[in-house]
Amino acid sequence: MSKGSDLEVDYDLLARSAKQLGQIRREFNGLEDWKQDIKSLLGESGIQSAMGDFVDNWDKNRKRLVREIEEVGKMVRTTSDAFKGLDDDLANATKGRKA
Repeated sequence: MSKGSDLEVDYDLLARSAKQLGQIRREFNGLEDWKQDIKSLLGESGIQSAMGDFVDNWDKNRKRLVREIEEVGKMVRTTSDAFKGLDDDLANATKGRKA
């Protein structure tokens, strides 16, 4: 964790968050395979049709969620990198003054 005058950045939390978002994104992407598994279990055509509508809607929204999760993950990584860079710059500037 980095501590400035009033700012604290928990790099471990940011790293864990980015990793967990990546895992969630992979899980959502992996849900594509379940459609065929479920279709074989439903049997009756009316149920298959209703489930097909649900699955189509779920696919559209799942893909949107995957994109949004990916964007949030990028923001978390960018934020962490920016704070680390700033922290390093401030540390180097402080070392230069003390010498």
